[in-house]
Amino acid sequence: MFLQSLFFFKIIFLNFLIIFIGIDLIKNLPIILPILLSVAFFTVLERKILASMQRRRGPNIVGIYGLLQAIADALKLLSKETLIPSNSNFFLFILSPIFTFVISMLCWSLIPFDFNIVISDLNLGLLFLFAFSSLGVYGIIISGWSSNSKYAFLGSLRSSAQFISYEISMGLLLIQLYFFRKL
Repeated sequence: MFLQSLFFFKIIFLNFLIIFIGIDLIKNLPIILPILLSVAFFTVLERKILASMQRRRGPNIVGIYGLLQAIADALKLLSKETLIPSNSNFFLFILSPIFTFVISMLCWSLIPFDFNIVISDLNLGLLFLFAFSSLGVYGIIISGWSSNSKYAFLGSLRSSAQFISYEISMGLLLIQLYFFRKL
């Protein structure tokens, strides 16, 4: 009964976020769905490449050549039991992955897909991208902190430090590309 109420809470909270942020899901679904599917299939491709480098078979059971492995992974993820530590802050523990996902989808809203196909056309798009990609670190730190475990918190700090180090190098590259384009 508790797990059903937890799933219901997740659905209600996600709908609240969608309404609160003002994302028109039906309008943006043709853009969001291919992004999510491509990430899933790139994960399968990465697993197949790593398996071939290690002389293993890799994902090849589900579907032809393992192409349906991404769908099987998604079904497994949705059917798994949600584990919440007993000492954790329930609201923040549930909110942090949703926050991180919403921030990552907002970063995709600036990427133009064709000449006139873009979700939001901003003059300061690069600054918006830097700002929102750096906000993703907070979701990782909050998830470790809300579990009330020092080991999970240290792991989240380590992960956020790695996230920030990748962000710095990516930011320097993007700024350099932006200024060379202007010359």
